[in-house]
Amino acid sequence: MRRSFAPSVVAKRKDRGEDDDGDDDEDWNINQVSKKKTGKKDHLLSSPHMCPFRKPLTPLGNQPLANRHGLSAHEEFIKKLLSKPFKIPIPNYKGSSFGSRALGIRRQGARCALHDPCEENALVLYSPPELSANEQLKVDMEKQPVHVVVDPLLCKVLRPHQREGVKFMYDCVTGSQIPDSYGCIMADEMGLGKTLQCITLLWTLLRQGPDAKPTIDKAVIVSPSSLVKNWSNEITKWLGSRILSLPIDSGTKDEIDTKLERFLAQQGRRSPTPVLIVSYETFRLHARVLHKSSVGLVICDEGHRLKNCENQTYQALTLLKCQRRVLLSGTPIQNDL
Repeated sequence: MRRSFAPSVVAKRKDRGEDDDGDDDEDWNINQVSKKKTGKKDHLLSSPHMCPFRKPLTPLGNQPLANRHGLSAHEEFIKKLLSKPFKIPIPNYKGSSFGSRALGIRRQGARCALHDPCEENALVLYSPPELSANEQLKVDMEKQPVHVVVDPLLCKVLRPHQREGVKFMYDCVTGSQIPDSYGCIMADEMGLGKTLQCITLLWTLLRQGPDAKPTIDKAVIVSPSSLVKNWSNEITKWLGSRILSLPIDSGTKDEIDTKLERFLAQQGRRSPTPVLIVSYETFRLHARVLHKSSVGLVICDEGHRLKNCENQTYQALTLLKCQRRVLLSGTPIQNDL
């Protein structure tokens, strides 16, 4: 009968002086098996704790290296597999070029309006021409005009006559009402909300246009000195912190000139203070600075003061580099301006 060859059992039998019995083919010891093994693995089989029927594991240091970096052939294969660039498994697929462009550049593709023209109570100031199905296939979507929709924040507070006034002023300053004419006179009576209508027009032009970009980048509001703060407060009331104005009603000549130069130096839609509010007197005294650069829109409050085209304020406003002009008055204006 075959005995156990556990080291502890073998050691006990040797202490008792017992000899192994049984079949010689079955009775063997670890030392006899280790003698049959020759070569480099002798030192691995010499241990009395290793089963003679198990093949020893190949040491890690004896594995063949595939390259000088110490990677095996399998590791080298995995490395090459992971280093391959990703490829979309769709035939003839052309990805967007946005990933290779600089950060901050508008994504190419179909344009869309800033606000939903189909929303309930939406005030649409401009609608692009409708295209047939055949024309839509040929048109360049990157050049397709979009809707101009008043901000819903202001739409919900505009009364019906104010909505008509905003649409009228927008058509005038964009040249849609009269070709090659970009101005108008709003002569509503007091208390009908001319200020709110002008703020709505101003905010719309500063934020959007048919080309999916702002129509203007700067605007100037000229009013009597007693209304400068009122205009600033009204802008804050209706738009909050969405836009900051620059009211100038006092200061030394050098301080005012510095503020005006900083205002005119602003460019793009990231202008911190895109709206300048000044009095007629300040505008006249500092017209030399304001004439150095162009602005997108000028709004003149209490425009009946400009009936006399011979005064210096009227001449200073005429020389201002601005195409779009709006004149407000609470009284009818009879003469041709």
